[in-house]
Parts: sequence; C-alpha cells; structure tokens
Amino acid sequence: MTKLEQAKELLESGKACCVIFRGEELLLENGIGVKPLMKYLREDRNFFAGAVVADKIIGKAAALLLSNAAEVYGSVMSGTAQEVLDTYQVPYSCGERVPFIQNRTRTGMCPLEDAVRDISDPEEGFDAIEARIAELMRK
Repeated sequence: MTKLEQAKELLESGKACCVIFRGEELLLENGIGVKPLMKYLREDRNFFAGAVVADKIIGKAAALLLSNAAEVYGSVMSGTAQEVLDTYQVPYSCGERVPFIQNRTRTGMCPLEDAVRDISDPEEGFDAIEARIAELMRK
C-alpha cells in the first residue's frame, strides 16, 4: 500500500481530518480548515516538501500551501486547487470535485479561498491567508 493510500484510508476512517506522511513520519491532525497546514508552515515554510498529504477539503488556499508536496488527496477538492496543483506539478486525486470551497454556513465562498482568488504564488498565498485569518480573528 502506498503512503497516499494509507493516508486516504486513515482520513476516511475518521482517525484524522488531515494526514501527513513525511518520509516515515506520520502526523494525524484534527484541526479545522487550513489550521493544521499553517501550524507546520509557520515553523518551517518548506515543511511539506516531498510530503504526502490527505485532507478532507483542499481548496486553492490549501493547494498553495501544499505546492511543494509530493502528492495530495482531498475528499473534496476545488477546481482552483486542481489548477494550482497542476501548475506546481503536484500529483493529486480527489473524491469529489467542486467549483470552489464554500464557507461554513454555505452562503458563499470560503474566506480563505476568496483571499487567494487572484494569487498564484505560494509565498503570496501564505501571507494572504495569514492576513485573512488575522482579520477573521478580530471579528
């Protein structure tokens, strides 16, 4: 079984919302949204280089954060996320493809996906995500 198959199995079993393999190291995360990804990237901007990641939802924001991963799976993945992963030549697969990731109340676009709508550079994306998170936390 490949690392991605293992990660997908762990994700679908409900053991985690985000499964990360870095070499032989296995990380299981249950934070919401891109929180687990940001936690690691705040410590090391290259944390996901070569990693295999499976997550419940992969939107454009998450895809920018995972632009140097070895492989990505999303139970739900936006078309804009697929475009980013294609651009950075990251192999991916998904369970369900959607045009965009909705916000939690399903009344519009996810605020983080919206924050990176016109961004294609991962570093700019990280900064835009951080700014939007700070803005949302002030509210």
